[in-house]
Amino acid sequence: MAGKFPVLPAKAENPAALTEQNPTLEEEEEGIEKHQNQNQSDALNPLEAFLESNAEAIESLKSLLQQKLEKGQDDEALNILKQLVSAQPEVTEWKFLMARLLNEMCRVQDARNVFEEILVANPLSFEALFENALLMERSGEGDAVIRRLREALDIAEEENKVKEARDVRLIMAQIQFLQKNVEEALESYQELSNEDPKDFRPYFCRGMIYSLLDRNEEAREQFAKYRELSPKKFEVEGYLRTSLSRMKLFGSNEKN
Repeated sequence: MAGKFPVLPAKAENPAALTEQNPTLEEEEEGIEKHQNQNQSDALNPLEAFLESNAEAIESLKSLLQQKLEKGQDDEALNILKQLVSAQPEVTEWKFLMARLLNEMCRVQDARNVFEEILVANPLSFEALFENALLMERSGEGDAVIRRLREALDIAEEENKVKEARDVRLIMAQIQFLQKNVEEALESYQELSNEDPKDFRPYFCRGMIYSLLDRNEEAREQFAKYRELSPKKFEVEGYLRTSLSRMKLFGSNEKN
């Protein structure tokens, strides 16, 4: 069947040989662990090599992954993603999907580890910084998430990457809002708008905050400016609005 690749079972050690050597318990455990690791490597390498050289196999795995996700078979989907990551480590899409799936499976720390792995290769990845920051905030690491973002901001400024620096500051403003520092967040967005009036994102985010605060007239003004400037309306509404509104709803039962 497409997408399934058999793995041969590991060959067992000869019990007589082990008995004759009379190893200590520590030596025996080390030997077993080494043997298992070797067997795992021997089993995975042919599969990875096959996937790397076979485009049809990759497509079959992608199709199977879609089916597993649609059916809610998360464990099976995760195993497929691990194979895709091994076969195509340069394709960050698989790592993003893996991190998001791990989060949905309530394996938050594992999800964060994957995002951090992405950030090792690309410290200024907007999506990785943003989604990792959300997970840190949800985990109650308010101070740590701001420090993490400041580190990324320092990198962007040291490398004179103006756009990336703005991206990080945008994320920081969103975190300020989620931490109920509403006025600070609004001020941060205003600073970003003053520095670059053609950047539609701060207008959108201010509009969302005003809307959630029932400051509807101000929200309409911000959304009007956003619609005037935005070249990619669907992308922003589908990404930023979802994150802001879901996080607001996440804490909607709490008393302010």
